[in-house]
Amino acid sequence: MAYQEIKLVDPRFRSLTVALAPQPRQMPPVPFDHGALQQIFAEITQDYPYQQFSFLPTGRGAQFHNGPEDAIELRPALLQIQAKMNGPDLLTAPMAGDKVTRVFSTAAERLDIPAFVQCAIQIVAAVDAPEDDAKKFIEGHMLHDSEQSAVLGDGFFGGGVKFRRIIGLPLEGEENLNVEPDVNDNKLLFIDFQSTHVALRGPISLEDMSSKINDAFDFVAGNTMQLLER
Repeated sequence: MAYQEIKLVDPRFRSLTVALAPQPRQMPPVPFDHGALQQIFAEITQDYPYQQFSFLPTGRGAQFHNGPEDAIELRPALLQIQAKMNGPDLLTAPMAGDKVTRVFSTAAERLDIPAFVQCAIQIVAAVDAPEDDAKKFIEGHMLHDSEQSAVLGDGFFGGGVKFRRIIGLPLEGEENLNVEPDVNDNKLLFIDFQSTHVALRGPISLEDMSSKINDAFDFVAGNTMQLLER
C-alpha cells in the first residue's frame, strides 16, 4: 500500500513519569526514616526547587511537590517522580532524564536501597496535527477510513490508535504507544508512550533505568515520528 509522506515538527514533551519498585528485604517493608526523608528533600531542593514537603498519611513515606504535575513520592514499596517538562521551567529530554536519575540516586543512597525489581516509564508529548485537524489526521491517515465513526452516530470520531509490544516469555516487559487527538485542542496530536520492565534476569539498577529512559525518548522522537509521517 502506498502512503503519502507527511513531515511533522518534532514532538513537544510534556512530562516524564518514572516509578521504581525497590527490591524488598523483608515483608512488609520497613517504613522510611523521617530524618532521612527530610535530608533527601534538603539535598534535592538545592538543584530542583520543590516548594512543599509532606509526610504521607500512613507515616511510611513522603511527598515533595510543586503541584500534581510535578511531584516526587517516596514509599517503601514504590519510588515515583513526575517531572513536568513544559511550562516556564522547560526541560529537554536529557535534562528530564538527568533529573530523575539525580533524584533516585539521592533517595537510594539515603534510604539504603541497593536495587529495584520493577521499572515503569511514561512519556507524554504533543505534536502539531497536519492541517490543524487531529481528528481528521487520525481517521484519514492512521485509520485509513474517515467514514467508520459515522456508522456509530453523530459525535463519534476516531479516538486514536494503540500499538503494543510484549517483551519476553515469561513476561520481562511491555511497551504501549497511544496516539490520539488532543481532546483539549484538536490542532494537536496527543502521544502517550509507556514501558514497563520486570527484573527476571537480575535486579534493575539506576544505570539500567537511565538507559531505558533514553531509549523511551528516542522511541518517541524517532520511531513514533516515522510512523506518523508515513
